[in-house]
Amino acid sequence: MRGPKPRFNVFEQIESVKRILESVVPDKDSFRVRGLVLRCTKYKVGLIKNLNSTERAVYDLLLKHKLNPKTAYERLLLEFVPSHIKEKLVQRQIGVRAARSQYVQWKRMCGTRAGASIMDEMKTTMGRLRWKSQEDTPKIQQ
Repeated sequence: MRGPKPRFNVFEQIESVKRILESVVPDKDSFRVRGLVLRCTKYKVGLIKNLNSTERAVYDLLLKHKLNPKTAYERLLLEFVPSHIKEKLVQRQIGVRAARSQYVQWKRMCGTRAGASIMDEMKTTMGRLRWKSQEDTPKIQQ
């Protein structure tokens, strides 16, 4: 029987991975770090045969800190999710897998012409709305 699932913050894990790899990738360029970890993931599963010296150092650091390269890569993918998905993750309304799925769907919708036009239409519609407040409504005299 398993115990309760451990509670963790994905974004703290992302920062932790970046701190661990700081000695190898000092500029903390997220795109570069993600690429190096992806190469390590492919090496671990056997898709590529050799790693260069930087990739080897990243791979060794990940294993030294008992991090699976695939897990680290999946976490790094969540770094640039939109704010509405990030908020759900922080509040633990959705899990990591669901967040990745929603992010892929969101990117797919925004990437298509229909999705982009829908997003533009929503922006213009929301921009034209004028919200009524209590100051705008006429006061009833008694």
